[in-house]
Amino acid sequence: MRKSVFIAGILAVGVVGWVASGQLGADGSQPPADASPVAEDQQQDATELMAVRVADLQAEPRPRVIVVNGRTEPFRQVNIKAETYGRVDQILARRGDQVEEGQVLGQLALDDREAKLAEAKAFLRQREIEFNAAEQLQTKGFRSDTGLAQARAQLDAARAVVEQMELDIERATVRAPFSGLVESGHIEVGDYLAVGDPAGTIVDLDPILIVGYATEREVSELQLGIIGQAELIDGTMVDGVIGYIANMADPQTRTYRFELEAPNPDMSIRAGITSRLIIQTTAESAHFLSPSVLTLTDEGQVGVRAVDANNQVQFHPIKILQDTVDGVWVGGLPDRVRVITVGHEFVVEGQEVRPVADQGRQIARETL
Repeated sequence: MRKSVFIAGILAVGVVGWVASGQLGADGSQPPADASPVAEDQQQDATELMAVRVADLQAEPRPRVIVVNGRTEPFRQVNIKAETYGRVDQILARRGDQVEEGQVLGQLALDDREAKLAEAKAFLRQREIEFNAAEQLQTKGFRSDTGLAQARAQLDAARAVVEQMELDIERATVRAPFSGLVESGHIEVGDYLAVGDPAGTIVDLDPILIVGYATEREVSELQLGIIGQAELIDGTMVDGVIGYIANMADPQTRTYRFELEAPNPDMSIRAGITSRLIIQTTAESAHFLSPSVLTLTDEGQVGVRAVDANNQVQFHPIKILQDTVDGVWVGGLPDRVRVITVGHEFVVEGQEVRPVADQGRQIARETL
């Protein structure tokens, strides 16, 4: 019994001494010898700047490209109408025929027009004789000035009748007003035409028009004489020049019509073909970036984070000009900018960072 009590007492004294020695070590002014290097490393990590990868980019002059859908239209089109009455006697051009300016398309029967013209010419000769006689008599004083004026008026009236008859005979011949294609024929031999009745349709496809509609923002960048391209639905590329820009918007779509004139000497391009117009306008400064470097602010603004001369983070809002398979063309950045390519998600504006040159990322146009 005494032996176990004695052993217990020795253990109790040992425990108290061990606890006392730990408290003294914690309250002492001198830390353990091996604690000093660890504290210094922790303080150094706390003050080290965050490293980000950056790439120096230079702006490039890039033409602004306007791409709109459109369709082909004839350069001009006219519905030929009868200018006089009569029965259709001949048709000399059919649908699909190519005709030249002034070429005869059809002929109306003259009937008694030539006989009436001969009668009008005979009456004119009579009036000429009467006027000459009246003029001689007026010179000799045997006729008044009023009588001479009356004879002159009758002569002029006879001439007018002859001119009207000759014009009526000329109008009986239907001619092409310009070179083109006979798109449709509305008459057949034997049909009777009154003045104003349709006689056919002529279309001019050289040059061909490719018509598009520009938005309110795009129309201000278009100019007459700008060279553009049109891609037809079959993949054919056609070069042309802008020849017309509307000054008033379509009230329904609020877009402006413009026309690209393209040569079509063989008239192989038909009207009504769906097309895509590609117009390059004035050049602007732009940068080519990978979409991965873009960031979005809490307010929903798209931009990039960059590093300034003091190695501080800046946010630059951008405007996406064109999206391609390899990247995006953007505007709104300074001509020279150091863009953060890796780590832009973990830094904020005004934060000082340690930039590291990014050599491996394909963000500039030259590296693609």
